[in-house]
Amino acid sequence: MKLLNKLTILACLFIGALASCESPDLAEGRTDQVNGLLNVTIKIPGNPAEYSATKKGPYEENEEITVKVPTTDDAPLDLTRLMCTVSLEHNCYMENPFKGETDFTNPVFVTVIDVNGNKHHNTIRILPTPPKTRFSKLWDKNAVELNIVSRNITGLAINAQGLNVQEYDGKIYRYDMKTGSSVTTIEAARSFMMKADTDDAGHLVTARDNTYGAGFMVYYYDETKKEHILLLDYTAGDGCPDDLGYEFSVIGDVTSGKAFIYGMAPGMMTIYYWELQDGELVTPANQPNTLRYGPAGGNWDRAQVQRASLDDDSDHYLSFYSPSTADEDDETQEGKKGSRFHIFSPYMEVTEMNPQSHAYKILDFKVFTVNNDVFVAFIEQGYTAWANARVKVFEITKRSMMELSPEDDGYDKFCLFSGDEIAPTNYNRWGDIAVYKEATSTGYDIYIASTIVGYDTNESRIRMYKMNYYPQ
Repeated sequence: MKLLNKLTILACLFIGALASCESPDLAEGRTDQVNGLLNVTIKIPGNPAEYSATKKGPYEENEEITVKVPTTDDAPLDLTRLMCTVSLEHNCYMENPFKGETDFTNPVFVTVIDVNGNKHHNTIRILPTPPKTRFSKLWDKNAVELNIVSRNITGLAINAQGLNVQEYDGKIYRYDMKTGSSVTTIEAARSFMMKADTDDAGHLVTARDNTYGAGFMVYYYDETKKEHILLLDYTAGDGCPDDLGYEFSVIGDVTSGKAFIYGMAPGMMTIYYWELQDGELVTPANQPNTLRYGPAGGNWDRAQVQRASLDDDSDHYLSFYSPSTADEDDETQEGKKGSRFHIFSPYMEVTEMNPQSHAYKILDFKVFTVNNDVFVAFIEQGYTAWANARVKVFEITKRSMMELSPEDDGYDKFCLFSGDEIAPTNYNRWGDIAVYKEATSTGYDIYIASTIVGYDTNESRIRMYKMNYYPQ
């Protein structure tokens, strides 16, 4: 009886299935292939890479389709020999299909016929596109060639007036950033001036190191009045730590609106900073805001800091250097100490750059943004005082890239540039870097100046690089 019931149920299911399929509606759910062209792909003969249109189809009638194909000065793109492949909807076809190589010196007209016999017209334009970044060295001069009196080239800043060089406890020397030729000299604001920076409005800002009880003092230079204006005076008597001002940075316009001044000192793990409003201190000079940076794990030998934005919840960029004699024989070993580059949030969420990506010492860094892409430039040096030093530039827009090591796939998209190496005798671990951005008709030119302090005026030198940026 149970078997009969099962057979009856199966028979009903089978009849139901036949009933549901006996009158299919072929038109139901059908989509006419009336758009025709869906995508365009270009290849360079002999190169396996494929380059797709900047916009996928379907395309409007007479719409121009652009394909960006890489070109360089060393290997300029030959527009006369390109291979084009098109993606079409089912049952659509080209009136004159591409065969082999095609000349794209001028835009190429294409006609696609859809399933109903209608014609669709478009043009395909090839846009030779340089790589997003390209680097070149503009000039390289030592202190003798720059007519700087001493070897102590400790501060660099670039603004519209040129490259400004603060000689430690000396003058400010101004040069043409593109040629290195002398423009003028400016008397320093006070004695023991050490570092230089520019604010967001392009003001030259210089800082005094608290040595011999001099205090940490910060000035901006008024280009109209030709005089230095005091912004901050944190005296030794008010508790200013020794050597505060070895490193400093500013953000905002120090004469208008909100701005911040940051000061750093060796032999501690604390960041000092002051807020300004319209050129006046909001934070009392003798009551600085402080941030003890626990992730450093102990007192650093040297550190640099940069605030990412004026927002209250801004991230910060920080480099700190904590050496160990255990690394003397192998400064690249796993677990080495030395410098670390961190990005940290107000909630102490820390992103660390893989230490294998940079040298043992980061002497200075500068983070800069171009067209919403974020970059960091280092002046770095190896373990010893006479080790090789050089400039490196990384793109850190995607912070996950900071985890990469030089052996990882995609590292060339992260580490964009390594400059020429030099080997100064740099016992003080002094170095500085400055960046200036200039808009061009094709994108931006970014000028990157670095200094390294050597044993004498022949070893101490400034190098100027240019980074060309092309929006992609």
